[in-house]
Amino acid sequence: MNTNAIIDGLLQKPLWQMTGEEYCQLTHYALSLSPNTGSSSAPPGLKALGVHALAIELGCSDSTVYALMRTPREEDDSAEGGGILQPAIVSRIGRRIVFDVDTARRLADGFQSTRKR
Repeated sequence: MNTNAIIDGLLQKPLWQMTGEEYCQLTHYALSLSPNTGSSSAPPGLKALGVHALAIELGCSDSTVYALMRTPREEDDSAEGGGILQPAIVSRIGRRIVFDVDTARRLADGFQSTRKR
């Protein structure tokens, strides 16, 4: 039996009915389809789910993140929608906010450096 027929059979089978070997074969096949980036560092565009997770990533307190979210942006002098961290907000559903950590770090560093002047 050829490999394509085996994979086609596994794709039709529910996960809960697969053996460990079948699951490993299917996983190996799926990984072979994804492009290899060659980088073992942190994934690009690291995301933080919530204010507390962003505070941990930035190495500050939750209240500092909330203060940055209340700080008006320079371009429109508005704190609506996240203040200076608004460009770092990837998704906002209800009260849960997903932040792009790299963008948030860049914005917070920029704000702190202008505040020191």
